[in-house]
Parts: sequence; C-alpha cells; structure tokens
Amino acid sequence: MLSFVFPLLGRFHPVLVHLPIGILVFGLILIFLSKKQDKAFLPAIQLAFLLGSIGGVLACISGFLQYQFEGFSWDTVQFHLIFGVLTTAAGFFFYGKSKKTNDPSTLKWSSTALVGALLFTGHLGGTITHGEGYFTEVMPENLQSLFGGSPSYAQPLTLPEEGWEEMAYYEEVVQPILNSNCQSCHNPRNKKGGLDLSNKEALLKGGENGPVIDPHQFLKSSLISRMELPLDHEDHMPPSEKRQPQKEELQLLRLWLENEASFDLKLGAAKPEKKWLEPFFQREEISFYPTVSSAAVAEDSLAQLRKKGFYVEPIAQGSSLLKVSCINFPDFQDQNLGDLASLKGHIVYLDLSGTKVSDQILTKLKDFPLLTVLKLSHTQVKGANLESLNSLKNLKSLYINGISIAQADLEKLDKLPMLEKVFAYETGLFGNELPKKFKFKLEIGSYELPPIPSDTIVY
Repeated sequence: MLSFVFPLLGRFHPVLVHLPIGILVFGLILIFLSKKQDKAFLPAIQLAFLLGSIGGVLACISGFLQYQFEGFSWDTVQFHLIFGVLTTAAGFFFYGKSKKTNDPSTLKWSSTALVGALLFTGHLGGTITHGEGYFTEVMPENLQSLFGGSPSYAQPLTLPEEGWEEMAYYEEVVQPILNSNCQSCHNPRNKKGGLDLSNKEALLKGGENGPVIDPHQFLKSSLISRMELPLDHEDHMPPSEKRQPQKEELQLLRLWLENEASFDLKLGAAKPEKKWLEPFFQREEISFYPTVSSAAVAEDSLAQLRKKGFYVEPIAQGSSLLKVSCINFPDFQDQNLGDLASLKGHIVYLDLSGTKVSDQILTKLKDFPLLTVLKLSHTQVKGANLESLNSLKNLKSLYINGISIAQADLEKLDKLPMLEKVFAYETGLFGNELPKKFKFKLEIGSYELPPIPSDTIVY
C-alpha cells in the first residue's frame, strides 16, 4: 500500500539537493565578507552551516533512494554519492569550527575546500542528469580539452547525393542517429538505466528495463516508442532539455525497425522516401565571391570614399570584400577609378551604371582581379571593346544594358572562364537574331506574352 513512499522521496532529490547548496554557499559568502575580528556575521554563519549540513543529509538519503528505484547503475552514481556525503561532513566540520572561533575571517582559506567539494559534487550530479560533458560539449574543441572534456564523437547523419543506396542502413544511418540524440546519456562511460546505445552489441543487450528492440513487435520497441511520446511525457526520450531527433530521423528509425532491425540491410533496399533523406544530403557550398584571407579595410578609408560620393560597404559583416556603387556619383569618369586603386584587392562588386565612363576604363579594370559583378549599363562603353575584360578571371555577372553591342561582341566574352550571366537589355539584340549559344546565360529582354481573351475586353 505504501510502497510508493520511498520512490517518491527519491524523486525529491533534485529539490532537496539545491536547498542545502544554497544555504552552504550563503554561509561561505558571509565568511568572505567578514573582516578580521568582526563577529557580526558569526551567528548567521553557524546557522547556515548547521541547516545546510542537515539539508545535505536529507539530500544524500533522497539521492540514495533515487539510485535504488530509478534504475541508475552504481558505476554512474558512486562518486556523486561519495562526494555528497563528504561535502555534508565538511559542512558539519565547519559548523563545529565556527562554534569554536570568535573570528570567522580565519576560516576563509580553509573553507575553500568546501567550495571545491560543492562544485565537484554538483558537476558529478549534472553529469548524471544531463550526460557526460554537458558543460563542455557546446565549447570549441580546444576549450573542451582545456576544461577536461573531450570533443564529442557524435557525428550527425550525412548522406551523399550519389550512391546512398549502397550505404549500410544500421552502421551508416541508424547508429549516427543514435549517436546524435542518445549518446550523452547512453554510452560506455555513462550507462543511464544500464543502457548503452553506442554499438550493435550494446543495443541488442538493452538495459536494466530489458531489450529496447522487440523481436516480435518491432514497431512497438521502446527504442522508437519512447522517442515518439509527447515531449512533456515523463517517459519521453531524449529528455526534453536535450537535442530532439528530427522527424526525418524518426522516420528512418521506424523504417529500419519495419525491416526487422536488420543489421545487413542496405539503405536503398529499404526504399525510403526521398524527402526523409533530403535534410542529410551533404552539399558543398561554393561561395559566389572569391575566397581570400585578408584583413578588413579600415573604416576611415571607407569614410573617405563615401565623402567623394561612392557607396561602399563590405559584402558581409566582418568581410574584407567590398561592394562599390556610383549610384550617387553620376559624374564619375575614367580617371576617377584611381580613387579606388588602394582597394583593388578588395572590390568584388562594382556598379558604374549611369556614369560617364568610356572604353578607356575597360583596360584599367584588369587591375581589379577579384571583380565578380560588374555593371556598365547606360554608359559610353562600346561593345566592340569588351574583350578587354578577358583578364577578369573571377567575373560572373556582367551588366551592359543600354549600350551599343553586336553578336560578335558577345562572342568575345566566351573567353571569360567564370562568366555565368550577361544582362544586355535595350541593346537592339533579339533572341531570334542570335543563333549562337554562349557558355553564359544571356538575358536580352524583349519578352512577349501570348494574348489571352481578356486582353480584348473593353471596360
């Protein structure tokens, strides 16, 4: 009838453990605030150590009950319990010392041992609750090592866009999913509930509550059923404060179990829906602009250019690459390009549209090797001299709207290795007059939509 009492008291451990910690810390703070021969805080210090130590006894008892009834293994809790008892004993010790002294400031340096015991015991408790490396796992790898942690070995699931069909379903899909979502609590060092999910043998063995894969009803296995419980359910796994599996990860786990949790199955043979795989395809991101390692341009240099009428900004926060526009500098001429000479190794975007530049500027632009976007629309530049741009090996987008140009001029641009798009609106060129296909995509406008009946309606 009353068999629930001890498990219930065990569950009070997270509540009971924080109260004595706070009281003991309060007593320690008063010690360090005490001046020499100052007894003003002494009664409060004595009371704090007494109450904190009594609370520590209750926390130790409730923690032991939680260990007994919540499925924790002894290997997991032993050091936390031992240091909890030692910390409580240290609290009683300092209570006794505070009763025998008239100068609490003499306890300052010896009480640092209690500070260390509180921190270490708390760290061990946090590890049990949240997993190994809970504090360090969010740090950069060099900081993890500095603070005694080890870089996480849980690599997220990644799939190649080609050849994923031949991947081993368990080893290359299921195990990475388990590593990402379960390893902090269920690994060889921290077997919460006696369960280790880091390899095939441990997975089949299960934990203190039995197997996590049901060989008779695979889809009712606790491995998946507890993950699919509502987040606020007490049996939901992983714990709500931990990383939760993506819905696609759950679908892939479920599909593996539908195939009787085969350890020999290939991913393609299971016939997963492509939408379940999409989030995990490993795609190489290629930067649109050149990748360079150089210091950012000083802000005062940019300010001087802005005073002359240039619009100039980094392409991204912290980037050394620049975007320059003459939208507010319509009187810009060929000789004004010299104002930008000091930044020629930084400018990737240059808009000279609507300015007074001529063909002379084309040869000068060769000194801007990183130019990726160049806008020469509505200027005095002639198409016949565009071949002067062939030295711009990084040029991807060229705007030559509203200038005089012929098909032969466009052919010269085919030598630009990176050129992707040329915008040539209002140039007199029409698609039906350009039988030649270029390496780049040509946008010349003059699009016509087919008439529809409503076009003839008079309102």
